[in-house]
Amino acid sequence: MTEWTEGQVESVRVTDVRAARALRQDVRLLGLFLRPTSPSEVAGRVGMAANLVHHHARRLAGLGLLRELEREGGRVRFVLAAREFRVPSDLLPPEDEQGNGTADLRDLSEGFLRAYGRSWALAGAGEEDVYGFGEAGGTAPVMPVPDAPATEGHPAHLDRVTVNLTPERYVQLARELSEVLARAYAEGHSEGGQPCTLAVLAYRADDDGIRSLSRSPNSFLGSALPV
Repeated sequence: MTEWTEGQVESVRVTDVRAARALRQDVRLLGLFLRPTSPSEVAGRVGMAANLVHHHARRLAGLGLLRELEREGGRVRFVLAAREFRVPSDLLPPEDEQGNGTADLRDLSEGFLRAYGRSWALAGAGEEDVYGFGEAGGTAPVMPVPDAPATEGHPAHLDRVTVNLTPERYVQLARELSEVLARAYAEGHSEGGQPCTLAVLAYRADDDGIRSLSRSPNSFLGSALPV
């Protein structure tokens, strides 16, 4: 059963550009105030100075994203103003530096490249990039399975396929992929786990006249990589 803090609401529609940008930039910090929490408690969890966390919490409270609660035992506490914030798509258009799509892809790209660099350094020699091709109407090529396990607990993983799809099949597959993420979100954290990002990226590729089927996994999952 979900526990709510007095005054906390279920959903808020954001209409202020500054608040929308803060949501995107500070989403991880905001998530640490799901329940009433003091800046000093957060500081101990993330390795930041307590006065810096307090500064950011006051800023986010000023934007309506956090609520500052009455002091308890001499400590000020903050909590999310809502469990869900909804940002209209036209508030941060793609051309905006923090706009929908632009910031998402930048954050994903930068995060993945950092993780990929760690995995690559740990894997050492012997890794191979694999590109498989087939006819437009044929079956997907079978990818070879690495014969060694992953060298780290959370290896970087990318798996991409380009195939001709009808609009109906495209939507079906994109939703099926997102359902995997929805299940992970519903299951929540693994005890003793580490923060990991799983993402689904689907789009219509440029029509360059090429109709070959292709798949190119770039993964450090080792022998756990499915065919």
